[in-house]
Amino acid sequence: MKILLSGLQQDFDLETLRERMTKFGPVLDVQVVRDGDPEQPWAIVDMDLGAAGATRVARRIDGIYYIDRFIHARVMLHD
Repeated sequence: MKILLSGLQQDFDLETLRERMTKFGPVLDVQVVRDGDPEQPWAIVDMDLGAAGATRVARRIDGIYYIDRFIHARVMLHD
C-alpha cells in the first residue's frame, strides 16, 4: 500500500526518509511530488503492507513533529 506524507521540509533527504520508513515495514519505493508548491513537497511511500498494516503505520506517523513541522500521513487506497 502507498502512504502519502505531507508536511515535509523542502530539502528533506530521500534516503533518510526511506531508512526511517523501513522501521515500520518493507519499503518498495519512495516518490517525491514537488508539483504545486515546491516548498511543501509530498512523498509517496510504497510499502509491502496490506491496508490494515498501512493504516496502522499512517496513524502512528500522523501528527509527529519533526524538524519544525508536523508530518501528516494518509493511506492511498487507490493507485
